[in-house]
Amino acid sequence: MNDTRTRLWAGLFVLVVFVAGFAAGVVVRPWLGPGPSRGFGPRGMVGRPPPDRVTERILANIADLTPEQDQDLRAVFDGRQQRLREINEEVRDRFETQQAQMDAEISAILTPEQMEIFENEILSMRRERGRRGPRGRGGRGRDLPRRGPGPPP
Repeated sequence: MNDTRTRLWAGLFVLVVFVAGFAAGVVVRPWLGPGPSRGFGPRGMVGRPPPDRVTERILANIADLTPEQDQDLRAVFDGRQQRLREINEEVRDRFETQQAQMDAEISAILTPEQMEIFENEILSMRRERGRRGPRGRGGRGRDLPRRGPGPPP
């Protein structure tokens, strides 16, 4: 066999394996059940349904709820969601305060030239984290807002 013919057969083999795998996935998918939500909404986390859908699912699975019980449970769940949002905001505020304090301490130690190198290194690390994701390879990261002066021109 010549080289072109071998490449053609290898390419055809790869294509057949891909199509067979895709077809098997389509056929098997209904038996696996619904997958996790992949969206990231204002209150939902990656891989988890938003809290409102969790509430609806829980309430739908509890048999014979009276309207009063339904209303009381919804109030409990809504209150929990609100408390968790408040805790999240408090933690974020505390983190930003600590970050600003650390930036000020570092700035007091380094010379302006060293500070510029330090900030460029931090930017580089944030970009790398954005490519790898927050938990390593394959994760979904995002670039964080930059603190301090911009990179040199």
